[in-house]
Amino acid sequence: MAFIRIIPPKEATGETAEVYRYMAEIGGDDMVARIVQMFSLRAGSMRRMIRTWFLSMWNGDAPRTDRELIAAIVSRLNDCHY
Repeated sequence: MAFIRIIPPKEATGETAEVYRYMAEIGGDDMVARIVQMFSLRAGSMRRMIRTWFLSMWNGDAPRTDRELIAAIVSRLNDCHY
């Protein structure tokens, strides 16, 4: 089984800690999903991924349920099991 080293939010310092704070700010709580933590060794990439996620899933007028449904359909069409 593969293993990806991460920096948990409670152990983060510097730019990584700043990105985790940014995630909490736009996400509305302190919970950081493991998929986000996988980017913790590259804070710049993690920031860009969070920003893209925010723009595609939270920002705008379409209901969140509609956006989640579209994301699920696209994942299915791409044979993505995540």
